[in-house]
Amino acid sequence: MQKNFQQYSIIDFVGDDDFLKHHLHPTSESSQFWEDWQLQNPSKKSVFLEAQRLFEAVRLGLSEYARTYLSPEAEANLLARIRLTNESNNLFEKPIVSIWRNKWTVSVAAASVLLLLGVFFWKLQTDPVSPYYQQIALLNKSVIEKNNVDFKPQLIHLLDGTAVLLSAKSRLSYSENFGSENRIVYLDGEATFDVAKDPSKPFYVYANELITKVLGTKFKITAYEKGKDVVVTVQHGQVSVYRNEKSEKNSLKGVLLLPNQQVVFARQSEQFNKTIIREPQIVALNNKEIINFDFDETPVYEVFERLKKAYNIDIIYNSEILKDCQLTASLTDESLFQKLDIITKSIGASYETVEGQIVITSKGCK
Repeated sequence: MQKNFQQYSIIDFVGDDDFLKHHLHPTSESSQFWEDWQLQNPSKKSVFLEAQRLFEAVRLGLSEYARTYLSPEAEANLLARIRLTNESNNLFEKPIVSIWRNKWTVSVAAASVLLLLGVFFWKLQTDPVSPYYQQIALLNKSVIEKNNVDFKPQLIHLLDGTAVLLSAKSRLSYSENFGSENRIVYLDGEATFDVAKDPSKPFYVYANELITKVLGTKFKITAYEKGKDVVVTVQHGQVSVYRNEKSEKNSLKGVLLLPNQQVVFARQSEQFNKTIIREPQIVALNNKEIINFDFDETPVYEVFERLKKAYNIDIIYNSEILKDCQLTASLTDESLFQKLDIITKSIGASYETVEGQIVITSKGCK
């Protein structure tokens, strides 16, 4: 055994051939090796012992404990591998006389084992482990998972005061010591986060290929394992969204989102598309301030400034071209885009959304 087990996580151990063979068919040599290894690596002993407990949980069918680390698919794959390893050892360790007496039976059994092994490894290649389970498998500490199997959202309160509304068929995981060293959670599915403010400990959400970083805000993430996109939508505050790059050579390429903005990350093309959400809400900086949308021969540039302040969305326009344009209308009950439709049509202009901003195109008014 010339492997560097010092770098192994719990999941690495239970997936290692030497570890499995020892626990299924221990020998004096393998027992001595692992005893010496634990003495020489006291800092990793707890990881090794936890891997032993996980191995026994899978072997005995204790799914409730096994699911702390493994998905149902990963547990089934590991159980199949344990059985194959066990059957393989039992098969090839039989006496030679017994094998010759049952030559045809042994040949069929060996072929069956090889076929099952082939199916197992083909399954791993064609149905790879999801990013969610790859990420939590790297943790060396116990993981708490909240799995919403209901048909309605489930409200979860984290120890730091953060509230998470976990959608149906979604799951959220975090380390058992969440909040003590960092605030990191892992999402598979959809959830809305209302993050408690703590400037000293940013809040991170790992979801498929993206990482969302915040200090204290409210936002929503949609990141299903088999979905083609990952969508992050901001309601209050601001968040940074970037790819989960493992290489230090890769620069962090992402986007900064403000209220009423969202980013759609296309997983296949790996492209970010920053846009305005479908129905922007009023998020004036001063919640006590009432913004009036009744206009009476009001300069259009002043109208746009009022919209910018109300929705916290940047509106780009040429004030010189619009200096003679005015608006008389009551737009209290209209949505932002309805307001923009009425304004631009009244002055013969048009608008488009570009990178989370609104760009006004106009020839001016005479």
